[in-house]
Amino acid sequence: MRKSFATQPALAALDGIECLIDWPALETFLPEGKGATGRPGYAAMTLFRALLLGLWHNLSDVKLEAQLARDLMFRKFCHLELDQGVPQASTIGRFRIALEKSGRLEAVLAEINAQLAAENVILQEGRVAIVDATVIEAAQSGIRNNDPEAGSHVKVNAKGKMQAKWGLFSGM
Repeated sequence: MRKSFATQPALAALDGIECLIDWPALETFLPEGKGATGRPGYAAMTLFRALLLGLWHNLSDVKLEAQLARDLMFRKFCHLELDQGVPQASTIGRFRIALEKSGRLEAVLAEINAQLAAENVILQEGRVAIVDATVIEAAQSGIRNNDPEAGSHVKVNAKGKMQAKWGLFSGM
């Protein structure tokens, strides 16, 4: 039996951040839909979600367009169907410029940062870190129980990598 895309763990990487953000609250910062003329455009929230992915993954508009075309996780986050095209780089760029000129981009990003900070979430390029201040005593080897003078020390090993050691250490 074949798994559906929704149950694939690789496609769930952005689900946590999806649940943390109050998306309806962000809609007030985004422009209304497209006018009556011209071909149908993408929803403002779809374009904004794409902008977020570009920011979080440090992608240019051209690279973001390519990533949206081939990455199912990106499509899922932006609510783009498989049989639907993706926004062109020029569309993404015009949308971002319009948000910047109206002062909405800074405001909506500040709102997202405030929402995530309230949930103790820190976003870094391509990663999400959830900060939990719970103190948990780590299990140590039996050395500590047997020798109260034992401690930890970090040194550089023969391969040049930092390595933590536990035990008794003589003067350097």
